[in-house]
Amino acid sequence: MTWTTRRPFGDDALAACADALASGSLSSIGGPWTLRFEAELAAYYGARHAVAVSSGTASIHCAVAALDLEPGSEVVVGPVTDAGSVVPLLFQGLVPVFCDLDEHLAMTVDTIEAVLTDRTRAVMLVHLFGGVSDARAVRRLCDERGLALLEDCSQAHATRLHSEYVGRYGHVGMFSMQQSKHLTTGDGGFCLTDDDTLATRLRLFRDKGWDRSATGARGYPTLGLNYRITELQSAVGVPQLPRLASVLERRRAIAARLDDAVRAVPGLAVWQPPPGGAASYWCYPFFVPAAVRNAYGAALAARGLPVTPGYIGSPIFDCLAATRDRVTFGTSGYPFTLAPHVTYDAADVPCTVDALSRLMVLWAHEDLTDDDVAGACRAIADAAAEVGVT
Repeated sequence: MTWTTRRPFGDDALAACADALASGSLSSIGGPWTLRFEAELAAYYGARHAVAVSSGTASIHCAVAALDLEPGSEVVVGPVTDAGSVVPLLFQGLVPVFCDLDEHLAMTVDTIEAVLTDRTRAVMLVHLFGGVSDARAVRRLCDERGLALLEDCSQAHATRLHSEYVGRYGHVGMFSMQQSKHLTTGDGGFCLTDDDTLATRLRLFRDKGWDRSATGARGYPTLGLNYRITELQSAVGVPQLPRLASVLERRRAIAARLDDAVRAVPGLAVWQPPPGGAASYWCYPFFVPAAVRNAYGAALAARGLPVTPGYIGSPIFDCLAATRDRVTFGTSGYPFTLAPHVTYDAADVPCTVDALSRLMVLWAHEDLTDDDVAGACRAIADAAAEVGVT
């Protein structure tokens, strides 16, 4: 079968880009498209501040830096995620500590509490695959323990937990706008916060620490990097925001049909989003027997379906040389030298390892036709029969 290509950019995006180009300046410093995009993002999510940046990784680095934690501080994070959730911690001299996931692929109060120490200073929830972790309960835990809460919503745009969007429970919510995301500018990202002080730090960090409000000689009151978004990226993003709800609606409808197909095959199992969450399906995950996972993935791929057996394959700490081998800054081993007691072992995250051994990710999206979805449903059954899923 032929898989329809996703096409998130319409004529309105082309017109917005033409307008940005006609201005003669693509810098976001004072740029009208970026100012508009930030204002509309803040309004959409009900946040006091939205700070647009150059990538999802940049949004996480800005948020982590804005907390201004002491080197050697520990930050709890999920073990199934992109490197972009972890690398910013290392660059800030912080030590990631990984908690297990539950059967919904979510971080929980219990799994987080199990790894807290007297050196823990923050928790970074990863809302995986467009699902949710229980940010409301984790925020209560963080408030009780005096911890900062960050929410990595890179895969969970406009995803609600109870009546609130994820990204609004934490001190900062971070979003990626990489090509595959629900709202995409090719690359790009943004942070949401209600905290005026954190918003100032976010804006300074994305602009090399430059205080542009000062007069006279330039002032750089904080360390920072150049993580500025461009006017072209913002121009591409603005027209997508009003369509975001319909993107999620279509993805959920497709996921419901795929769920029916998976349930019809003995031996396969659907992914159950956590209670209270309205999953937005950045991708379509489901589970197959571990013994035939790779063969089943190959059978689906042979039928034209874009799939990734096991997603990242192993917990992220085994994927990154920085965490696996302590290969960071030269031969220093920093920041792990500040926390020699921290170790990483797949045995510490058994539910995660089990889930990855059975996980199949199908790269479904909102532009699939009904024929595409019907073909995928047939392929799910046919591939199971071919490899003997039981």
